[in-house]
Amino acid sequence: MLKSDMTEGTNSALQQLDYHDAFNNAVTLPGVDPDRMVYCGTSFSGGNVIHAAATDKHIKAAIAQALSVSGETRSLEFKDQIHELFNNRARIATSGQRDRVLCITSTAEEAQTGTAPVLFSDLHAYESYSQIPDCGGKWGNYVTEQTQLHMLWFEPQAYMYRIAPKSFFMVIPGNDVMVKTSSQAEAFGKARELKQMLFLKGAGHFDIYQGGWFERNIRVQVEFLRRCLTE
Repeated sequence: MLKSDMTEGTNSALQQLDYHDAFNNAVTLPGVDPDRMVYCGTSFSGGNVIHAAATDKHIKAAIAQALSVSGETRSLEFKDQIHELFNNRARIATSGQRDRVLCITSTAEEAQTGTAPVLFSDLHAYESYSQIPDCGGKWGNYVTEQTQLHMLWFEPQAYMYRIAPKSFFMVIPGNDVMVKTSSQAEAFGKARELKQMLFLKGAGHFDIYQGGWFERNIRVQVEFLRRCLTE
């Protein structure tokens, strides 16, 4: 199972190629069956999985959870900044200076308003990202401004139908405010068979990584893998 996630300078096109390169390396390792490879991704990298799985005919199946489905939809939250994002790109070309944008707000009070000029402005994101240090993770609260620009061109839902006939499993949190639940459900409808969906009613975008939501999520994913990899 190959997995990636968002980094400081997110470039979706390069990350999609990373999946292919990881596959090419993995199949050279002892004990790896090239006919039982699965691409897996979550959130932004869930969208990368859609692109990668749609074009790579080597893999057996794909799993995407709480996935970012549309750069067009996501960019509505920072539509007033788009002009400056292109100006920033021009400055990079001449001076190499890369501006940054915060991922989450500095305080819970700011997050409660949901209007701060950050990448993820909602309280659920603030509470979830704030737990990273407690897990031993090293993380800086920023991405480059060009990450936002790359989001404009990121449109995984346009590739959903091309995953078939490979098996596809999608996890949709029922109370996702970061990537709206309705947009994920609409994208799933564009996928063709063979496909399976796990709808976690009441779960938020980050709830699927811990506790009871995680246990249920992983249990069904494991069942999916056992079935599709033995067919």
